[in-house]
Amino acid sequence: MEHIQSSIEKILSRPDVAESVRAIQQRVLSHPGVVMFLRTHPEIDQRMIERGMLKLNEYAEQMDGNRLIESKAVIEGYQPILHVEKGQIVVSYEKSQALKDREDERALEKKFKSLFLPDEVRDANFSDFDLSTTDRKLALRAASQFLNHLRSKEAVKGLYLHGSFGVGKTYLLAAIGNALKKERIATILVHAPGFVAEAKRRIRSDSFDTFLEGFQTIPVLLIDDIGAESISPWVRDELFGIILQYRMMHRLPTLFSSNLSYDELELHFGITNDQGDKLKAARLMERIRTTTQPIEFLGENRRRY
Repeated sequence: MEHIQSSIEKILSRPDVAESVRAIQQRVLSHPGVVMFLRTHPEIDQRMIERGMLKLNEYAEQMDGNRLIESKAVIEGYQPILHVEKGQIVVSYEKSQALKDREDERALEKKFKSLFLPDEVRDANFSDFDLSTTDRKLALRAASQFLNHLRSKEAVKGLYLHGSFGVGKTYLLAAIGNALKKERIATILVHAPGFVAEAKRRIRSDSFDTFLEGFQTIPVLLIDDIGAESISPWVRDELFGIILQYRMMHRLPTLFSSNLSYDELELHFGITNDQGDKLKAARLMERIRTTTQPIEFLGENRRRY
């Protein structure tokens, strides 16, 4: 051991090596993070600095100011933290801000689920919403008021956005969903026909109850294009009926978009002219009417080229 130590000392005493070591030490000791650390720990003396130089260098190599240099990270996504422990300078590691941001984003993605929707509305936002007509301005105002009520944790009705094809109902619904995501409010936005098809697939498996409960209990549910789905007594009564009854009882807001007005949607749910069907359709529509504010979109189809 003494022979090895002697060899190391000889190497370090060489002028070229000694100069290189001094340059490294100077660079380390002038690093802003190291300077701040030493200032906040006046108990650190020269001997502790010399003994802890490797730890100080480990820190300085990975940090650009307070920001982790990702390409130089010893542990991916974790940044070094200097502290004093039992009279020695030591380095521990904690999650970097970039890693925390990525984890927050993944957590938000779990809170906001968008199912069966076209890609062009997934990044919808209020700033790109066309305000060229009065009805669109009123719709955006209603959406803003809805969000304000949620922020203040007030009881709030959902919205029923209705109008002809291609007037922007889906876009506004998706923009509301993205705004809820930023507010960290758990949300599901679904396209009704795809949702119904998935529910029918799930009914044949053991996962249906869990699937149904997710839509019943989510803090905010957004259903796009209701009335465009293939309707049946089961879809009306055992799917929409059960979900909306639960949500009404627990005052959980549901927002809809549709090409149909309230009255037209009731006819859709009626399925046949049978009096029993009409009564069940009216019962379901009562849940929608009493828990939403109708917003009509006018204008031409904006999807035409």
